[in-house]
Amino acid sequence: MTSSEVIRDGSPLRVEEYEGYRVLVADGVILSVAVTDTDPPFGYWTAMLPEGAPRTALLLGLGAGTLAHLLARRFPGIRMVGVDIDSRLIEFARRHFDLALPNLEIVIGDAFSYAAGCRNQFDYVAVDLFCGHAFQRGAVARPFLRRLKTLAEPFGEIAVNLFRDRRSEVYVGRLARVLTIRRVERLVCNVVVHCGAGQ
Repeated sequence: MTSSEVIRDGSPLRVEEYEGYRVLVADGVILSVAVTDTDPPFGYWTAMLPEGAPRTALLLGLGAGTLAHLLARRFPGIRMVGVDIDSRLIEFARRHFDLALPNLEIVIGDAFSYAAGCRNQFDYVAVDLFCGHAFQRGAVARPFLRRLKTLAEPFGEIAVNLFRDRRSEVYVGRLARVLTIRRVERLVCNVVVHCGAGQ
């Protein structure tokens, strides 16, 4: 452990080493991993990457920026907006996980409120809304999913990260009622669903 700090809910944030990678851990959960020259061989982040070559991205649930770093490395010049509600986590990530990407605009705020008020459209929208182990169920609510359709360009891609448990297939079904499922990646601990806005 190289550093530790308490975030808003009282859970300590720690920087640790895992399989040779520097990771951000809170409440026993790896929230993010520092991106090096190679993709992390664990976790769900590479499964979140889009199939196309997006020019713009909205990241709802930025964390310490693992996905932002992967996108910036693969798609130089991509313009990204990253939204996260936890200002202390973002400050911790700025110090330990290099969030100073020139093409990343960071918004501290509630992802649902941001999505409701956003008037821009994006080629790629990533939904990664967890508080520790707790999935934010509003991410699969019909009003939010309809809003995601509006935020995505007509041929854009929406990637949703779910925790793999007894409810994950129910959530995939909810996504399918509003969005077009393009592919589902079932990992050890996560289910990543790639969707399109069209029906």
